[in-house]
Amino acid sequence: MDKRLEHRLCIALVLFAAALRLASASGLDAQAEQAVARSAGQSAIGRLLLPAAGQEQALPEVFPVELLSAPESPDRPAEPPAPEPEPEPPVQTDPEPRPEITFSAQEADAITIAGACTYPVDKADLLCAPLPFRITPGQPSVLIVHTHSCEAYTPEPGWEYEPSDAMRTTDPAHSVIRVGDALAEALARAGIGVIHDTTLNDHPSYDGSYERMRAVIERYLADYPTICMVLDIHRDAAVDERGFPVALQAEVGGETCAQVMLVVGTDQGGLPHPDWRGNLSVALKLQALLGRSAPGLCRDIDLRTERFNQHETPGSLLCEIGSTGNTLREALASAGLLAAALVQLLGGPP
Repeated sequence: MDKRLEHRLCIALVLFAAALRLASASGLDAQAEQAVARSAGQSAIGRLLLPAAGQEQALPEVFPVELLSAPESPDRPAEPPAPEPEPEPPVQTDPEPRPEITFSAQEADAITIAGACTYPVDKADLLCAPLPFRITPGQPSVLIVHTHSCEAYTPEPGWEYEPSDAMRTTDPAHSVIRVGDALAEALARAGIGVIHDTTLNDHPSYDGSYERMRAVIERYLADYPTICMVLDIHRDAAVDERGFPVALQAEVGGETCAQVMLVVGTDQGGLPHPDWRGNLSVALKLQALLGRSAPGLCRDIDLRTERFNQHETPGSLLCEIGSTGNTLREALASAGLLAAALVQLLGGPP
């Protein structure tokens, strides 16, 4: 071979080797690594961006990195997520029928009916008669009201209130409205539809409160015809011979409670109320149930000549929860016992 040709061939080989090194420095090797990584099925890769080849500059302290999502392989489409299994429907079971509540003549004899009304009554016959109404599941059945909404109790430490008059307050957290709240909440928890009205019917004027209360009740009955019982919650007033408030108390399960008096109105005072015996039948049943669960809690039933708006529903009752000498704490304890007896009477959960 000609020496001149051989020399030129050596120079060409050197230039070719230099070109290969230059190609490596320009990032072709990095692209090859990316292709290998993609072919290996990596879901995400980090790519480090370097300065352009051939430039003599220092690398930045923080290298920019871009995360790329690997494309789906065309021959392996993404599988849709497995559908969540549908929950199995609950097994429907017929509820066991509640045992029918029965009363006895002995329980009727144990109940005393007092008051100014002189009508003769057959306690045993009324006690054992069927309940004169049925509640409608899922609908309002009981309306709790307060004709004398401002009636309050003897304050104790931690239970003080701003009085609006003697033993009265417009603060619903410390009046008989609070007792109505407790009663309504207990009935609702038991599944009985209840409405609690907190209108101040006796403020600013005490006179005419029963007439204002009648208008309120009739509005509710027009809107909710399923209401079959109206409970008018009051606080009684009792004083001793010196004029000091008296606490009417009973010990039930080791707890001091305010005594309860059920008041039933009639038509003897002249206002129409032809079905008052139905209300008395309900009162006798409730009194008997409380006698079983909370002996000593109930005072004598008070049968009156006034009707107290009880002509509006077959289950209307006026309930005196405690007296001026009782505390709100004692009245709230009684509300829980009264609610339990009402749930049993009205057919709520046992």
